[in-house]
Amino acid sequence: MLVLSALPVSAATMSSSTHKISFPSLHGVDAWGSFTKTGATVRVAVCAGVAGHGVPAVGAVALASNANNSKSSRFAALAIGYHQASCKTENLLYTNHLRIYTFILSSHGKISAQSKTETIY
Repeated sequence: MLVLSALPVSAATMSSSTHKISFPSLHGVDAWGSFTKTGATVRVAVCAGVAGHGVPAVGAVALASNANNSKSSRFAALAIGYHQASCKTENLLYTNHLRIYTFILSSHGKISAQSKTETIY
């Protein structure tokens, strides 16, 4: 028997593994996520949770862009209310750069605090 693999060469050489995302800290925000690069897209999952009393709502944002940052797409997971959490997963077309940040929304729906933006790759 000489059969080594039933996969086509392109499938055998394409590797994709899931990487955890550590979001920048912001008091009152729990945020976590992961990403998987698969050739033409990157699958990103982000979650946000309200961890502080008196914090109305929080969000975790993922921002993907092309090589020269002229095109980008972003999405967020938003959680409203103490001890509440929310997750969202998207397939993003821009795979050259991935940045993340967290924020707190006031009771009036405006961003009252934002973490630094962290570059994943």
